[in-house]
Amino acid sequence: MTGTPDPHQPDLANPEGYRIWWEERVRFADLDAVGHVNNNAIGVYFEQARVAMLHDCGGFRDDSAWTAVLARSVIDYKAELLYPNTVRIGTRVLRLGTSSLTLGCAIFLGNRCIATQEAVVVIVDKVAHRPTPIPEPLRARLAAA
Repeated sequence: MTGTPDPHQPDLANPEGYRIWWEERVRFADLDAVGHVNNNAIGVYFEQARVAMLHDCGGFRDDSAWTAVLARSVIDYKAELLYPNTVRIGTRVLRLGTSSLTLGCAIFLGNRCIATQEAVVVIVDKVAHRPTPIPEPLRARLAAA
């Protein structure tokens, strides 16, 4: 379904909207039978960028009381990606909730957008394995991102 872009939503395909970046090399193993980077590899690139951002904010560490799980992922594929290449993945916070956050991400080859993702991530208590409110230090770091 196509239509007029929502003026209240950021353009995830615009590299100027990102301050947080992660770089990934396209591996030969990422290719499908036709020679394109497959959809699973695209999801892994997004995951690597998301985990790196949250790690920089204090997560995924032994002494952290919380972890993060992906609750929802919507990926829009914009262009093919081939081997060999190096891509940049931009990540930004779109919304902070009580125990979840929504991230906007995009994969770029130069300034060409390959794919975008909207991801909902839930902060989970490591011991209880249940959603927990976003800790204030994390919330402050995410709000500044």
